[in-house]
Amino acid sequence: MPIDGRERGNTPSRQSFFLRIILSPLGIIYRIWTSSIRLEYKGDNGRNQLEESVGPVVIFLWHNRLFLAGEWHFRFRKQKTCFGLISASRDGGWLETFYGWAGIKPIRGSQNRRGSQAVRELIKVVKEGNDVGITPDGSRGPKYEAKTGAIALARITRKPILLLSFEFSACFRFKSWDEFVLPYPFSKVIVRTRLLSRKELFDAGDDREATELAKESLMELTFD
Repeated sequence: MPIDGRERGNTPSRQSFFLRIILSPLGIIYRIWTSSIRLEYKGDNGRNQLEESVGPVVIFLWHNRLFLAGEWHFRFRKQKTCFGLISASRDGGWLETFYGWAGIKPIRGSQNRRGSQAVRELIKVVKEGNDVGITPDGSRGPKYEAKTGAIALARITRKPILLLSFEFSACFRFKSWDEFVLPYPFSKVIVRTRLLSRKELFDAGDDREATELAKESLMELTFD
């Protein structure tokens, strides 16, 4: 998300309180569903590196793997609070409700709406010691194509990027732009993470080159 993007309004779209009440049973189903998943690190796959990282990180994961992001953070980063960047659009209002179920605190903004304010909020929560999650190909793709704006937070905050991906043993894939993945209840999911230090990222060059490095590294952890 570019920091200097033009903004077309400062109030993000949100679901009404009444609609959130109606949807609350889905939240209960979601929590039961995700808690039934067997999240496992096979071998190391970055688990030791993750456990040694005590400070805040900027989490990168592909948009189609969002379903388990909150559950993973609860199990493996429970000492940290996680904030997630969500579009300020109407679609983002639905995702904000989903994030609430997942235990992720939302920050609303995109390139064309509330962008600069969202970046300031992201910087603030990271400096306060919290994790932040970003989907570098979201919210409309193309699939697995990282945008250069996503790397800016790591550069500004001087925090490492934690790459996160899941490999699914049994799942359903939507026919959406990102082929969003729903793992079946009680299925096994292999977790892969890798920490990219700020030096490793930006020794590669400018933001564009750092973005390409992060993309290639995340694809190495991605198995479809």
